[in-house]
Amino acid sequence: MASLTFLEDLTESFFMCPNCLDHFREPKLLPCLHRLCRNCLKEIVRASHDGTFKCPMCKHECLVPTNGELGFKTDFHMKSMLEFIQLQNSYENKDLKKCVSCSKCTTVSAYCFKCEDFLCDQCYIVHVSNKMFKEHIPHSLKLDHIESKNLTLEKLSAISEDPRCQAHVKHAAMLCCCTCENVPVCIACTYGKHKGHNLHDVTELAESERKLLESKLAEIDQYKSKLLSLPQQIDSTAKMLNENDQKKTDTLQHQYDKQVSKVQHEMGKSSVKREHGLKDIECNRKEENKLIDLNYNEELNKLKEKYREIRKTTKSRYDDECGKFNVKCEEIDSELQRKLKQLAENLRNLTTIKEKRRKEYNNQLMEMSDYCDKIINRYQNFTATTSSILASKDEWTYSQCIPDIRAACEPLIEEMKKEYPQLESLSDFSVCDITKVIPDNVIITDNEESVVDINGFRDNRWWINGMACSGDGNIVITGACEPEEYSHISVINRKGKILRQDQMERELGFTLCRFCCPLSKFKVVTVCIPDEIGIYDVRNGSYHSQKISDVITSWPQRREVFCVASDSVKDKIVVGTNSRHLYVFDGQLNYSHTTTLPDVFTASSDITIQGQSFLICDYYGKRAFAVDIDGSESKMRYEFTKPDLDEADWVPFNVCTDKSDYIYMLWRAEISGHVKRILTQYSQDGRQLLSTRRIDDSSRCVTTLQMDTAEKLIIVTSQVGKMYTYGLVEK
Repeated sequence: MASLTFLEDLTESFFMCPNCLDHFREPKLLPCLHRLCRNCLKEIVRASHDGTFKCPMCKHECLVPTNGELGFKTDFHMKSMLEFIQLQNSYENKDLKKCVSCSKCTTVSAYCFKCEDFLCDQCYIVHVSNKMFKEHIPHSLKLDHIESKNLTLEKLSAISEDPRCQAHVKHAAMLCCCTCENVPVCIACTYGKHKGHNLHDVTELAESERKLLESKLAEIDQYKSKLLSLPQQIDSTAKMLNENDQKKTDTLQHQYDKQVSKVQHEMGKSSVKREHGLKDIECNRKEENKLIDLNYNEELNKLKEKYREIRKTTKSRYDDECGKFNVKCEEIDSELQRKLKQLAENLRNLTTIKEKRRKEYNNQLMEMSDYCDKIINRYQNFTATTSSILASKDEWTYSQCIPDIRAACEPLIEEMKKEYPQLESLSDFSVCDITKVIPDNVIITDNEESVVDINGFRDNRWWINGMACSGDGNIVITGACEPEEYSHISVINRKGKILRQDQMERELGFTLCRFCCPLSKFKVVTVCIPDEIGIYDVRNGSYHSQKISDVITSWPQRREVFCVASDSVKDKIVVGTNSRHLYVFDGQLNYSHTTTLPDVFTASSDITIQGQSFLICDYYGKRAFAVDIDGSESKMRYEFTKPDLDEADWVPFNVCTDKSDYIYMLWRAEISGHVKRILTQYSQDGRQLLSTRRIDDSSRCVTTLQMDTAEKLIIVTSQVGKMYTYGLVEK
């Protein structure tokens, strides 16, 4: 059958790979006799997960050999046909090819399947006539024969070269190995890879295979008519299916039309029923709406009356709210007016202080100038007298006058050596800032911000009687220490660490107490019982002191200092005592005058200065007052309200103010045999008690400390050496 088939009888699709839709490249034969390119088959095999795949053409299931796509046979017959088709295309397209014999590039005219290359006309004649190419003659093809269109597959097979050994491609295949699926092998393979295999001559094997195929073809012919008639049977069945489908469609349509007619009849009856029902409902609606209108008007009248009352009540409530709001606004306006008046009063006071300070400084400068003039006059007289005596060159004059000159020389030299450190301070003076914000309120924080132990005070049993803050943010504390004949001045930081500490001997026979207050940025004033006063420099510990009894001849024998305060604006230091008398010094400890407090006072246990007023705690009198002092005269302004807590008799003993002039005072009382202490806060005018809180029962001193932009309230205890820090919050 194949020998009678012409190549032109085969369709183009016969030579096309069903996967890549191109001519086969190294075609591999599947068990179903369909073919795939080797690379296409390789991709399909890789995609297989169970060792099988289906043919793209007939869906026949194929098993994948152990060596993958290489296990499928190469279709040499298809390969030969494809070579011929390529030759045909080259001839028809007049392609230029290089002749394998003369190497000239010319239009192809012949092809040798033995050489597997093209030949020109001349070389083709030599190729088929020369005995050297005897074996090539059967395999040489004149390409113009292709146009005759009578080339059969048998003729093509005859001129194509026999297959070569797969293992030795240069050797012609001589046998077929049936063990390896009829693969062509050479003689050398029979002693190597295919030794012991079932080997056959290709002619014998071809005859055997042909006979086996003929029996299969005969069997196939038996079923040919059945297979070819199957499409007709399928068409007939499809036709019957369509006819039956049409019958079913007609039946369904008839049933549908019948049911639609029935439903439409029911819909007509329902429409009439709906019309009558809606009329009845509408009648009922009208009747009920009449009743609703009657009820509506009745309820509406009641509701109007109700909301008239609500509106009246609301108006009254908002009238009251407006009244209260106006009162509040008036209070705010009143407070603002108070602040304006306070600013005006501050301006007047500061102007008065400024003028007074200027006059004081001018007077001091004039006194210094007069004094200097006198010293200069003494010097000029001294030099003139000395010059005249020395010019006399008289021995008697020398012996009589020079001793007097020498005697006058020493005090003159002392006067000339004298320094005037106050001269620099007299060039300017400080005045409070009138633009300082006056807060509406200052509140002490509920809890302590910190509680620290001052290093060594508890263990060494040192006492604290006084406290002051220096301008560098540190704290100065004073009091008694061990041994008992010494007092101390200590400089600490906020964490309780001692930065500097100095001890001073005390005068025997007196209770050891030392008090202090700030004088300038780096200096504090301190007083110690009975009558010591001095200035301490926190930077280097230098201390200049004197006895008040040495300066004031009228100092009574049993008088003792109890406290000290300073006014940096007026450059004065005020010393309180165990009497009604206050002793005033300037910033260089020069005594100025004595002021007597009003009769209500017993003694001064602590003093602080607020503007023009002195705030004084009278411990023995159990009261606290604000007093105006002008020179030696004093006038009481008001008495501080005593705290009403635990029904105890509270006694004031320490007082201070913050930068906004709010006042803080420590009080003590004995309750059930135990000493208790509290802290009170007063308004800026001192007439209103704002808050009261319990504090450590050993608390002794209170002061304020400016830290960056925040002000803190500091409290220290007398015996256990604890320091409490509270925040002051402006509202």
